[in-house]
Amino acid sequence: AAQCAKYYPIARKECLSDHNWGFAKRRVLLSEISGDAPSGWEYWYTIPNPFLVARQVVPENYNTPIKFEIESHETHGTIILTDTDDAELWYTVDITDTTKFPSKFIHALSWLLASYLAVPITRETKIKKTSFEHYLFTLGSAATQDANAGKQGKLDLNQKTYQPSGIKARI
Repeated sequence: AAQCAKYYPIARKECLSDHNWGFAKRRVLLSEISGDAPSGWEYWYTIPNPFLVARQVVPENYNTPIKFEIESHETHGTIILTDTDDAELWYTVDITDTTKFPSKFIHALSWLLASYLAVPITRETKIKKTSFEHYLFTLGSAATQDANAGKQGKLDLNQKTYQPSGIKARI
C-alpha cells in the first residue's frame, strides 16, 4: 500500500501526459501578465491550474497552432511566452477523479503502475520491463480508441453498393 501511494500519482500524471486524452483536455483563454514580456517575445501569460501538459497555443477563434515556449519565472511561476495577443491554450489537466477515467486508460495506467511497483516489491527487473512493454501496448490501443471517439465514419459496408474511395474517384 505504501508503494502504491508513492507511485500512483507519478504513474497517473505520466499516463495523462503520454496522450492528449479527450477526458483530460481543456481550453482556456490565457491571462496576460502586465509589463514587458521577456526578450524575444511580445506577450507572456500565466499558466492555468491544474495544469499538466501544454498541447498547443492558438490565437482566439482560430485553430492554427502558433509558436510558444514555457518557462519558469521567479515572480510569476510557470509562464507561456508567445507573439500572439488573445492566445488560447489547449492543454491536459491533471485529473484525479478516477470516475472520469475511461476503462482503456485505467488498463494502461495499471500496467504503468505495475512497472513502477515491480522492482520495489519483487526485485525483478524482468517484471518491470514486461509490465512497461504491456503499458506501451495498452497505451497505444487506448490512445487510438480515444483519438477515434466522436468521429463519424460514413462507410457503406453493404457488399452490393460499397465502392472503395479510389474507385469512386475515377467515376
